[in-house]
Amino acid sequence: MSAIEEKDVLIVEDSPAVGILLREFLNKLGLKKIHHCQNGKTGIESFKELVESNKVPLVFLDYNLPDMTGYSIMTQMLTMRPDVKIIIETAREKTEDSIKDVIAQGAYQYIPKPIRLEKIKEIIETLKIEETQSVDEGTSELVEKLLSNSTQISLLRIQQQTGKEEQEVMQIVKKLAADKKILQIDDIKEVACPRCSSVRVAQTFHCPKCRGTNFKQDKIIEHYKCGNVTSSATYTDDKCPKCHELIKVFGVDYRVQENMYSCNGCDEIFAEILLEYLCLRCNDKFKLDHAKLLTSKGYSWAR
Repeated sequence: MSAIEEKDVLIVEDSPAVGILLREFLNKLGLKKIHHCQNGKTGIESFKELVESNKVPLVFLDYNLPDMTGYSIMTQMLTMRPDVKIIIETAREKTEDSIKDVIAQGAYQYIPKPIRLEKIKEIIETLKIEETQSVDEGTSELVEKLLSNSTQISLLRIQQQTGKEEQEVMQIVKKLAADKKILQIDDIKEVACPRCSSVRVAQTFHCPKCRGTNFKQDKIIEHYKCGNVTSSATYTDDKCPKCHELIKVFGVDYRVQENMYSCNGCDEIFAEILLEYLCLRCNDKFKLDHAKLLTSKGYSWAR
């Protein structure tokens, strides 16, 4: 049995049908220790319990959950264990900026919905290759997987994720280019850790008031008459939760602010998230103005 098959798996997914699908297929692939949570809060609690038991689960995380954002959940998990591998599930396209961002911010892989079982199998096989990456053939396969599963990737990131020297990685990259499997693109400039120079860093998101990470994206309604500003969910039957009067005419009685955030910890409502970085190698936390900016050759998969 491989180390991957012995790992715990945490599925954070609000759809029972998708949760069952993942559980049954992962069982067929040899992974038996499956935990399923249907919202972000219980997902974080289960993850914390596993980490406190000296276990680092493989995480399948639904990007859109009712109680918390995928960013918030990923931030909390990475803060507890920077080495956790989080696989994002979403119906959004891989080419969308939001999905590029979430992968760059620390997600290990991405699975489009509706879920294709062969994609899950590919990810598990890649993880098994990483276990044996000291073998030359394994390294070649790992480099190819990294390239094929990325919209674009830098030579430096490939080196750091494989743990190999530039010369060895370049030999593999040159062969893939000769076989017309990849294309060289413009150089890529990346944020790197000021302490260890790793480009494997995750963006972490916080409430600007309490610096907590437990927040959700929300739609906010401001009632002009009494000045109440709260989540649209608090306006039951179109009644203001503060003065209990009906809100009738948009732009006259009230206004709506889309794409806002509300903190589950301190109830703060905010438009901009406080952004910091977490190094997934040495666990250093830093702001952008303290970061290194490193540039290396860029490559993309030839589609």
